[in-house]
Amino acid sequence: MKIVIAPDKFKGTLTAPEAAQAIAEGIVRSAGTGDRPVLVLRPMADGGEGTLDALAAVCDRFPETDVHDALGRPLHTRYGVTADRTALIEAASTIGLQQLAPAERNPLHTSSYGFGEVLRAAIASGCRLCTVTIGGSATSDCGAGLLAALGCRFFTADGTPLLRPTGADLGLITAIDPAPLQKTLEGCSIEILSDVDNPLLGPHGAAAVFAPQKGADAQAVQRLEAGAARFAALTARTLGRNCAGEAGSGAAGGIGWALLTYCHATLTPGAACVARCIGLEEAIAGAALVITGEGCFDSQSLHGKVVAQVAALAARHGVPAVVLCGTRRDAIAEETLAAAGLSAVVALTDRIPVREALARPAAHLSDLSAEIFRQFLRLN
Repeated sequence: MKIVIAPDKFKGTLTAPEAAQAIAEGIVRSAGTGDRPVLVLRPMADGGEGTLDALAAVCDRFPETDVHDALGRPLHTRYGVTADRTALIEAASTIGLQQLAPAERNPLHTSSYGFGEVLRAAIASGCRLCTVTIGGSATSDCGAGLLAALGCRFFTADGTPLLRPTGADLGLITAIDPAPLQKTLEGCSIEILSDVDNPLLGPHGAAAVFAPQKGADAQAVQRLEAGAARFAALTARTLGRNCAGEAGSGAAGGIGWALLTYCHATLTPGAACVARCIGLEEAIAGAALVITGEGCFDSQSLHGKVVAQVAALAARHGVPAVVLCGTRRDAIAEETLAAAGLSAVVALTDRIPVREALARPAAHLSDLSAEIFRQFLRLN
């Protein structure tokens, strides 16, 4: 019996590899000394935090570089390079929200500059194709910081250059010189891995949807939205190009928009790309059961996230798929789950208090997987 274990991270508690290992340990313990199942672990990611780790097996090396975090503090980070010299760069490892303490989180004050520094280093090292994962950022600067790091020049009304633009600076930009950026990117291609399809502006845009998650209050959201609209309009006049309405342009506080508009990048659903790279579908073929998971399961889980991708591949091969999660927010009808390819969703907090689940997440996830495996054996 083959069981495929392909969870996302349990945000704030377990990485995807740690979650996969905990699930596997529960199954092994539950199986006892009898015929033990063959466990195939495929930790997953969708373009956010942990994506570089999920793709580590396809990397030939991991260059390190000194950059800056979202608040401009020195940071030592790494990126991956494949055998064909494709750079794999994760925004969350540089300007990620998890890099900041809760009291430091305010997208008016953060910049994507450090992410641009990593991209610039990869290009300078000779990588002509860069795959970037942009989820999990602490920023809402429409990628202005990223663009500045790549050479784009921004100026205020009195001609003052903005060397490291933040979210608060978007409304101050009155002139743009993209020529140095275009020179940096000459001969390069950029592929974006993202887990969202939000546009840049409006009620479903970067400021309205994601800025509150990064520490913005209602007043800050309004300021970020106005700054983004002004910056996008100025960009359209300067470049004759504006991708604000394209799906995914609102990802990572508008980094998606910056890369699409200024860098002519392409955007790919992150979970689907990771699944292809790690051979997930091949692993699922012939399996008896697939177990996936994430920290919080809600209605968004079925739209472009790891859980949805894993379930779709399992359904394609007629393999039952189960979600183990820390908690779940939304009541989703069984018919909806079945249509997505899911047999069941089971949360730790269905069984134990939240505080207890957070205190020993790996142990409790292992216990839950043991219970689910016993139920699976009884039913099969």
